[in-house]
Amino acid sequence: MTVVVGFYCRDGIVIGADSMLTPSMGGISVGHHKGQKVHLLSGNQLFAFAGDQGQAARFQIMADGSHAMPATVGHAIDFPLILTQSLIQQFQNTGVGQQIGVNTLLGFEHGGQQQLCVFEGLIQPRLLDAAHYYVALGSGKLSADPFLRFLVDIFCLNGPPSVREATFLTEWAIQHVIDTNPGGVAGPIRIAVMERNPGGAWQSRLLTDNEADDQGQAVESARQSLRDWRNSLTPQEIGEEGSEDIPAPPTL
Repeated sequence: MTVVVGFYCRDGIVIGADSMLTPSMGGISVGHHKGQKVHLLSGNQLFAFAGDQGQAARFQIMADGSHAMPATVGHAIDFPLILTQSLIQQFQNTGVGQQIGVNTLLGFEHGGQQQLCVFEGLIQPRLLDAAHYYVALGSGKLSADPFLRFLVDIFCLNGPPSVREATFLTEWAIQHVIDTNPGGVAGPIRIAVMERNPGGAWQSRLLTDNEADDQGQAVESARQSLRDWRNSLTPQEIGEEGSEDIPAPPTL
């Protein structure tokens, strides 16, 4: 299993993934090992993948070698569209055809603005925006999507979060999938961000181990805050000890 999470933020981009890789043969999983699924590419690009590792590697090479292209196209979607066309042609030439089995996130800069593109299905691109600003990919999507909605409803009342907020939300969402899918998704959680440096230019980087530990501690702190809130409730507020708000059971 795999889970990849991405946020288009008001001040940048955040992408993250677990580290489980699952080689397969004929559609049957044959093993598990850990590897890097989040990468920094040339041209200040961010990349993460879910699905077939070999196809993802080919996508990564193509995107890395095309890093200068965003500066030459008129609209932000043009760069992903060109990548899709080239990759589909390449896969067809090598016999993959309709058996494309990789979904990816690609963050890049276009016209001085951050862009986060989701490649789903047969490598079809979709740009995230202020109205649709988060996504989960991979077999862990079924667990990640409802939890992401829960987190977004709490923390993102005014639209896309900041990079700092989204980093925390990405960590929590991926950890939730790891906790609820034992054996199929595993850490360490890798997160990369694109944000402006003090000079105002976009800069992409991977979180350090210390920063990753800080995010894990922040998640645990949030959980503890919820436990403390629960413990602060009176018996009447939680419906215990004969609260008047709880109707008595009917008599037979």
